[in-house]
Amino acid sequence: MVAICFALLCAGCVELKSSVGQNKADQSGSKGAVESAEKLTATITSPRSGEILTGSKEISFDAMIKGGKEPRIYSWNSNIDGVLSTSSSFWQSPSQLSKGQHFLILKVTDANGASAQASVIIQVV
Repeated sequence: MVAICFALLCAGCVELKSSVGQNKADQSGSKGAVESAEKLTATITSPRSGEILTGSKEISFDAMIKGGKEPRIYSWNSNIDGVLSTSSSFWQSPSQLSKGQHFLILKVTDANGASAQASVIIQVV
């Protein structure tokens, strides 16, 4: 099971969704007032999993975020270099990153405390 999860993470196919912030009708079983907020989801769109980054030309780090309640808090992290940014998206030169295989994780938290994560693995040479 762990090998399958790791394989999916490596392929960039895993998207974690939060169950916090579901509508009140789902939680209570009643048909009363329903919150229209969609579940918070995050998907890293750039860089793509498996991408090899090199040189000094800046590349974009972007994500597609759906649902949840604004404002949102963002945290882009690398297993090698730690926190990269707290913006929804940013530009960075590969030459500013440590060489090696980076496991990038984007964590997004919305105003209701719901959170979602997305991850990709990239190589910096």
